[in-house]
Amino acid sequence: MKRAGCLMQDVATVRNVALAVHNARNPGDTSVDQQKFLSELESNCNELLSRLADGTWTPGPYHRFIVCDPKRREIHAARFADRVAHHALLNVAGPLLEQGASHGSFACRQGRGNTRAVDAVWHAAGRCRWFLKLDVRRYFDSVSHDILLNLLQRKFKDRRLLLILERIVRSFEKSPGRGLPIGTLTSQYLANFYLDGLDRWIQLDQRCPRYVRYMDDFVILHNDWQWLAGVYEKTVDWLQQNRDLRLRETCRPHTVQEGILFLGYRVFPGTVLLARKSRRRFVSRLKSLELLYRSGIIDAHSLQQRMDALLSFTSHAQCRQWRRRMVLKFGCLSEDDI
Repeated sequence: MKRAGCLMQDVATVRNVALAVHNARNPGDTSVDQQKFLSELESNCNELLSRLADGTWTPGPYHRFIVCDPKRREIHAARFADRVAHHALLNVAGPLLEQGASHGSFACRQGRGNTRAVDAVWHAAGRCRWFLKLDVRRYFDSVSHDILLNLLQRKFKDRRLLLILERIVRSFEKSPGRGLPIGTLTSQYLANFYLDGLDRWIQLDQRCPRYVRYMDDFVILHNDWQWLAGVYEKTVDWLQQNRDLRLRETCRPHTVQEGILFLGYRVFPGTVLLARKSRRRFVSRLKSLELLYRSGIIDAHSLQQRMDALLSFTSHAQCRQWRRRMVLKFGCLSEDDI
């Protein structure tokens, strides 16, 4: 594939940076960081434009915090000015990173996402008897900087863009020469791009059309148990040799009738249900929202917005009666609002 060049001239434009500000801005964010940038918008944008144009832009430090939703994660959020730069870069480089991506890849791609990935697994489960559900151990912490930068050099030839991408990649380390920070836009795109080669290898070299990947979680479906067992061993070797990654645990093929646990759902050939952890998480969030509302910390409008987001996730599964019971039991909405 021909490498893309002369991209920074498209990144460093007034129109692109203005779009980046619009995309990076969070109307609900009242942080000093965002407000300070927006209060001097013109001068800050001009400075960013200049530094992108001459290739001197460098990412700043991250804001580190911990979330437990549901498992403990260490989040590293970029400053608002850096988030604008990330959007400006990916407005141009993002579509190129997606070029050549497999139809089995669903993360960080326009018109796709987690519900489309679940739909794809559901359709494939109706046509296959067996599946492998695999995920990479400590994926974001394990991404090799050198391998990732080598892959980017095969994709782009613009030296200024590659230099800035290298600064972003090397601005964070979980261990020497490894790791991408969870919580930044660039990490999402680069982490998804890192496994593009795996997608092509499984679907083309191994001739497996029924394959779905969402970031580092992926499902391979087939009618032959022995074929899947062999592909598992080959996948372990491919990841070690080509991406220096390890799978989370030893896995064997299972029947689709057992249900495929994927992205918070349990997928069967005829239906999609909420996974047990997702049900517990739903009830926990419901109780938290009720407490916030009863305590006067959030108003009715904010409650409705948060409930809409919570209900949206469950609406993709066949759990309407259960959801209604839980909302009426723990929530603050009336039956007409559910």
